[in-house]
Amino acid sequence: MSEDPSEKSPEPGGVEGRGLARRFGDDDIQRILQTAAELQERSSLVPHDGGGGLTLDDLRQVAREVGIDPRFVDLAASHVDAPIERKESVAAGGPTRWHFRTSVPGVIPEGDLDRILQAIRSTLQQKGEVAEVWGRVEWSHDEVGPTIVGISSRDGTTEIDVSSVKSQEAGLIFGLMVPFGGIFGGAALSGILGVSGASVLPLILGMSGVSYVAARFGWKARSAWWERRLRRLVERLAAVAQESARLPAGE
Repeated sequence: MSEDPSEKSPEPGGVEGRGLARRFGDDDIQRILQTAAELQERSSLVPHDGGGGLTLDDLRQVAREVGIDPRFVDLAASHVDAPIERKESVAAGGPTRWHFRTSVPGVIPEGDLDRILQAIRSTLQQKGEVAEVWGRVEWSHDEVGPTIVGISSRDGTTEIDVSSVKSQEAGLIFGLMVPFGGIFGGAALSGILGVSGASVLPLILGMSGVSYVAARFGWKARSAWWERRLRRLVERLAAVAQESARLPAGE
């Protein structure tokens, strides 16, 4: 009797055999998931209609399967949806004010506040000043514009907000670049062109305009740097608070 091909057992070297015998390490898992995502992105068989994606429950399940505590999935997801307020400056070409807010369940014991303060100082590389205002702990530092971190625990939740105002720094950049760029740039250009007297004024004005455009590009990059730095601070504070916070009894 001929053997039915469908009843053959998997080859030892096949995918099934390897799947039964091998356990993947952290590096392997990361590479597999990354490669799978890239293959899906390139695949013409996967419809890109915007209807895909994973729910939060799906993400928690994936996290459990790869050894990640689902609590940190919730924490990361809260950062994605955390409200961010920016005040754009049309003249400067980028935001000059930011306000980040997030929260974690639980109350931080008073003895653990030092960990929060250390996280702030190590992230921003500034000692800053600490004060308590109506039960809210505030860390502040003025680095060409104030940055204030507020932490308060009430009703079983710890609120964290970070605000920073850098309009003074933007004004300093424009105040230096535009006039000095116009004067020195105009003088250099007049020397190259061999003009003098009143004819130099249009060159100075022209170079001032060029310096203004350059300052806008410079501040756009600088403000993006500030926003990344502040976002990193919020994420680190939320992670530390998550580790320290204690839920009220019975929860």
